[in-house]
Amino acid sequence: MKSIGILGVGQAGGNIAEIASTLGFQTALINTNQRDGLVNTKVERKYFVPGYNGAGQDRSIGLRAVNDHYHEMIDFVKGSFKNIKLLLVAFSTDGGTGSGMSPLLIDLLLDQLPGVNIGAIAIVPDRNVLAGNRINAAECIVEISKIEDISSVFLVDNDQMRKQNPQSSKQQIYLSSNHQVMEAICHILQVTQKSSLYGNFDETDLLNILSTRGVTIISSAAVTDAKTTSDVASKIHQSWANSVFCPVESTGVIRAGLIYEGPEKMSKLINVPAIFERVGEPLELFEGTYVSESDPTITTILAGLPFPNKRLMAIEDFLEKNKDRLQSLVTKEHTQKYESQIAWASNLKARPPERKSGTITSKLAKYQR
Repeated sequence: MKSIGILGVGQAGGNIAEIASTLGFQTALINTNQRDGLVNTKVERKYFVPGYNGAGQDRSIGLRAVNDHYHEMIDFVKGSFKNIKLLLVAFSTDGGTGSGMSPLLIDLLLDQLPGVNIGAIAIVPDRNVLAGNRINAAECIVEISKIEDISSVFLVDNDQMRKQNPQSSKQQIYLSSNHQVMEAICHILQVTQKSSLYGNFDETDLLNILSTRGVTIISSAAVTDAKTTSDVASKIHQSWANSVFCPVESTGVIRAGLIYEGPEKMSKLINVPAIFERVGEPLELFEGTYVSESDPTITTILAGLPFPNKRLMAIEDFLEKNKDRLQSLVTKEHTQKYESQIAWASNLKARPPERKSGTITSKLAKYQR
């Protein structure tokens, strides 16, 4: 795990870094709220931005934190990771700290960490979030998509977990998503340490794939009951649709990995053109075949995919449909007031009578008979 570092930004990013630490990755976190970061006990290296106490879902506060302290942040990152080849910055797109800080921080680090590719693990919110979170997510993803030299962007889709586990709590959804993305990356790193007579998938292959600009997904498909090449391809396609990442929507994969683990006889059912028919054959394909008696599985890595327009438009459609109402709420915040209809009734309030002063002589005279 030494070649890939995980930098968590904000609370969600810190939680991903916490899981990554338990899996053996080099990790660190940055946060504007010390109380959020203190719960991540497995992450040893932490930087809390001085003068801040959270961002309150305001991206501008996260952005200002980077502008105010980018020298310290860059030095902190440089001192936190040793000999890594890829740094993945993990954050939620719909909050304030991670969403506001991460695009600019990634852009700055690209110039400050020579020889290190920098990508992102960006969490996309589920269907239940409100307008402010949707606005944050849309703005953040637009900014991430415009970073010229960024490597793989993993779009972790909480809505995928919500569809598969509709009765789960928000905390269960988050925890499951965070575990699945780190376990997927961990698995392919472990594969690079294996040896095979039939073709190795090594660390250089993996880093070549993950250095690709664009969206990346990792998925594994059990092919135990597959009977034909079509069955194998179908199960792989299903794994793309049901992974923790935003579903694949269109063609355009640039680099890919194809890793088979299982009995030799099942490997004969792998047909590369059939597998990549839906997304287009990649420019480069890196393969590994590991024969064993374990249940047969095929892990695929697709890199350089376009940003999933349909999925991201689902975030924006709610805003567009409610445009007039949302704009009226903003206007109302600054203009609303209440006018009383009974201003005249103020004169009815009981008041003590005004005391008239008099002289002692006049009062004595008033009582003379």
